[in-house]
Amino acid sequence: MIPTSGPSAAAETADYAMQVADALDAEVVVLHVLRPGKARESGELTMSYFEEAAQQNEVNVETHIVEGLLIGTIIDFAEENDVDLIVMGASNGNIVDKWVSSDVRENTTIPVLIIPYQMFD
Repeated sequence: MIPTSGPSAAAETADYAMQVADALDAEVVVLHVLRPGKARESGELTMSYFEEAAQQNEVNVETHIVEGLLIGTIIDFAEENDVDLIVMGASNGNIVDKWVSSDVRENTTIPVLIIPYQMFD
């Protein structure tokens, strides 16, 4: 499962993520969490990057846009859907992103793989 933070991050990471999934013959679930009351347009644009990259790399992908609180929603979704691995991208130093990936990793028994930002340069 790949939780994604929005269109700019998706534009940078989607193709790389799908190349890795293709090499591992993995199916991918992409999750975008909306804050309560936020518009879906950003989530839909985000998912379009992953859907296009999946098609180009011939990877099966499911996309989900859900409303909720970020950390709890990521963890609950992963556990309820029997996800094998949560893959998160680290930012180029944004403390919020470090906190999010750390909180997810510390609050689930599902393995969490954090990809360094430099991988996407």
